[in-house]
Order: sequence, then C-alpha cells, then structure tokens
Amino acid sequence: MNDLGETGLNLLLFSVGGVHFGIDSEQASGINAYQGEDSVDLFWFHNEMGFGDATVTYLSPTVVTIRCPDEKPYRVIIDLMEDIREITTAAILPFPPLLEPFALRKGMWGVLLLDGRMVLLVDFMRILREKRAEAARHGGYR
Repeated sequence: MNDLGETGLNLLLFSVGGVHFGIDSEQASGINAYQGEDSVDLFWFHNEMGFGDATVTYLSPTVVTIRCPDEKPYRVIIDLMEDIREITTAAILPFPPLLEPFALRKGMWGVLLLDGRMVLLVDFMRILREKRAEAARHGGYR
C-alpha cells in the first residue's frame, strides 16, 4: 500500500523478444542466472506464452522460480530483467473484451502503460494451471 492509500503491486519487469512483460514479484520465490541447464521443471518463456514459430534470442536469460502450491517446482527462463517497480492497481488496464478470453488463456491478465511502452501482465500460476489442465487432457504433465 502506498502513501495515498491506493493498493500497490510490486512488478518484476522484463522483456522477451522485444515484448515487455511484468509479473507480481510475490509469485517469484527465486531468481538466478541461467547456467545452461536442461530440466523437466524448466521452461522457456516464449514457449510458455506460445510465441509460435518466432525465433527468439535471449540476451540475458534468467531463471525465475515460481511459488507453487505443491512440491513440484516450476521454473521459467525469462530475458532482460529490467526492474522491480511498485505500481498502483488503478494504473492497470483490462484487455478489450474481444481479446480478454485469449489473453486469460495465455496467462495475461492486464496491460500497463509504463514509461511510454505497453507492458503485458502475466500470471504464472494461471499459466501453470492451464498447462496442467492441458496435460491432463493429453495424458500427463511433464
């Protein structure tokens, strides 16, 4: 909560493939430099977000460990960590109704205009729930 009595949210800001994103920093339980490891609990952000066939080059890959309600870790490789910044929830814009169902399925829940750029807000717990639901429909979660 800030001095004005407005609800505040601390966002971890980063970009991948030239697109800016933010996550609630409370979702992260750890942040480490990517060391080249390959593990079943480690996912590339552009794959999680469905960037399609786009070639994405990571310049400064960083592993964010997401707080999970169970013991199975969920780690995502992001790129170009920029800042952790407090914003008021009043500054968050919803997606237009036409885009909202698609955005929610992809784990995006809002948009923020920050320093002249659009920042897509991502909920990793929603992505994980969608991922597990999809895996259950197709025979298992890797």
